[in-house]
Amino acid sequence: MAYQIRLFIILTLLISNPMIILAKEIKYNHNCKTISEIKKEVDFTVLTPKKIPDDWTLDTKTSPWVMLHYMDSKDTKLMVAIHQRMGFPLSNDDFPSAQQVDINGKKGYFQKWIDSGKVDKKGDTITGGLLRWIQDGTYIEMDSSRLSEEKMLEIARSMK
Repeated sequence: MAYQIRLFIILTLLISNPMIILAKEIKYNHNCKTISEIKKEVDFTVLTPKKIPDDWTLDTKTSPWVMLHYMDSKDTKLMVAIHQRMGFPLSNDDFPSAQQVDINGKKGYFQKWIDSGKVDKKGDTITGGLLRWIQDGTYIEMDSSRLSEEKMLEIARSMK
């Protein structure tokens, strides 16, 4: 009987507060600062991606930029690095060899790695590149040698 009462209470709480179900827990590694702690320390908007695989971990650094390094589930491979700082105006002249891309109506610049498609020393094929844009007054620079351009853009478009 006590088990049924506890189960009823838990289900009632979950139904009455759906945010408990929807909240995605960030798995931090290396005893780094949390996003909430970082937001209190900087004078610009810190943005985080909403479309990140659940098994990735996050390592944060705050000097000289706010750096979000998303690692694979084993914490051995850097999947994507997202660096942020106070924004400044960007123009096409800043990135003459980059391809212009759209990130939620904002102009972004994507540049493939020179050795894209080649195999690195560990046997992994190099993909991705460097993606830069301004959002909510924050300059964001995302890089990856493991994710495709399309996956990087998907992550960039989920930044809030």
